[in-house]
Amino acid sequence: MNKKFFDEYYKNGELQDCAAFDMKYIAFILKDVPQTREDDEKELSDFQTRLIAYVPEKSKFGEFASVRWDYGIEQAFVSGTHHYPIVVDQYFEINEIKSKTNWYDIPNNERGSLAKGITNIDGEVYAYGMVRSVFRRTGVKTWENITTEEKYPNLYADVNKSKSTFVGDFVGFSALDGFNANDIYAGGNQGDFWHYNGKEWRRIDLPTNADISTITCGKDGKVYVGSRIGNVVVGRDNSWEVIKGRTYEMTHSCWFDDKVYFSSQDGRIYTYDETKKELIEATFKTSYPEYMHHLIRGIASCDECLVAYTSVQAYAYDGEVWHEVIEIPSLSKHT
Repeated sequence: MNKKFFDEYYKNGELQDCAAFDMKYIAFILKDVPQTREDDEKELSDFQTRLIAYVPEKSKFGEFASVRWDYGIEQAFVSGTHHYPIVVDQYFEINEIKSKTNWYDIPNNERGSLAKGITNIDGEVYAYGMVRSVFRRTGVKTWENITTEEKYPNLYADVNKSKSTFVGDFVGFSALDGFNANDIYAGGNQGDFWHYNGKEWRRIDLPTNADISTITCGKDGKVYVGSRIGNVVVGRDNSWEVIKGRTYEMTHSCWFDDKVYFSSQDGRIYTYDETKKELIEATFKTSYPEYMHHLIRGIASCDECLVAYTSVQAYAYDGEVWHEVIEIPSLSKHT
């Protein structure tokens, strides 16, 4: 990373999320981190949020472009189409990163729920969050709520039975993925897991009550569900099994090169060994830099690459070798 760009746009930032479009278009969310004891007393929303895009053939800055929001955003998630990144913050406000960027409220958020993430399923963008809310993008500034209470009352039956507002805040979708618009899986706390077939939502009883943290629908036709206690459940429809896991939370999961990959809170990358029926630490044809070992914060993928990132570095694996994407100038071959 060019030192001038690093000092202006990246310094003091930590990578929070990633979306990979291809080897020449990878987007990251950064948050400024406290540097002094005075800063430690501030809320996370008081610090800058930035989107850093690795676009080596398109950017006037060289290899990178940046969008910076000086006002506070507690958290932000990035997904996108083949053309540009789309960001959602925790209040279901959307920013579509093109020549001009403006935040707008996602429409039809009838319960005022909080967002937990955004993803791309079969070329369509979905935002999802608490109180079992899922929205599908249908056009610029247009979104369809596919979890309305009027159309899907069973989604909210247990929430409405309780007089506690805490129950409604606690129930929600913290992970979502699908094979297409008519085959979507969503999950949340205490093994709360649902399937959407394009017409109705159906609850699925998983063989675990752990909080769900990741979902990946693999190209092998299986659904991989990671949890906050390290367990992973594999299956589809009404057939599921728990595979031997780790004791650390699965933070992200994705599919690349005919395998499912998980990043874990212990800073490692795991994959599923179908023969052993357990998670094993992933190995690659060439290793990523030694100083990234046990420090991996998250992963993302597209057809061309698997991206692994720490709080300050990122590399993309093309199936043969790891390519530098983001590196602090003192370690990088670029100065």
